[in-house]
Amino acid sequence: MPLICLLLLSLLPWFAAAEEEPFEFPDEDLESTIEAVNEGDLEFLLTPPAESVHHHINRIRISEGSLHDGWVELQQCHRHLDAVPHLEIVYHPQRIRHIKLLRAENIGSSRVIDARIELRDVRQGASLCLQAESQSLHRSGPHGYQLRNGPYMRRFLDGYYPMQLTLQVDFPTDKIRFITMRPLPLDTGHARLRDGRVYWNGWFQGKLFTEMDFQILEPVNKP
Repeated sequence: MPLICLLLLSLLPWFAAAEEEPFEFPDEDLESTIEAVNEGDLEFLLTPPAESVHHHINRIRISEGSLHDGWVELQQCHRHLDAVPHLEIVYHPQRIRHIKLLRAENIGSSRVIDARIELRDVRQGASLCLQAESQSLHRSGPHGYQLRNGPYMRRFLDGYYPMQLTLQVDFPTDKIRFITMRPLPLDTGHARLRDGRVYWNGWFQGKLFTEMDFQILEPVNKP
């Protein structure tokens, strides 16, 4: 990837990398590169890209408390980050709290500033893991909840490039039951539903928003 990139991922963060040198496509590849650019239409990839791409991993835990206030526990990792001099991960300040960096590899420096994470000297093979709380669980009528995340995207200028997403959601089976999720395809080998856990892993390009619906098993009494 070039030196400037924009990656929009779950929980409404945006990634911006500072420019140091202009990027130019090789003349002989320009026409084929333009034809291959995705302009934002969501496309799930049946086979993974030949080379490793940005891998966004979200592990979300819905607790009984989440059913009252919408705040869920989040563990998030970014692997195979694009090598850039400066990268910022910026979250919606009203929907993220208690950000804590757990691990950073092949990154010169990393720090949390309010609702954003600043990275410098991001090298090849860089990865970052963090934990936080996100307000992404919403009531959907009197008998349900909906977990919303997005947009996930890996963007450069007007083009969107392949990205890998792993999403795991744990939930209290004595309070709610899983109904469905959109638009992630459930009829592939990448999706699994177990007792109290929904798991999906796959590759896509374009702009991806996810919705996951749950049904209430018993009334939730507010404290």
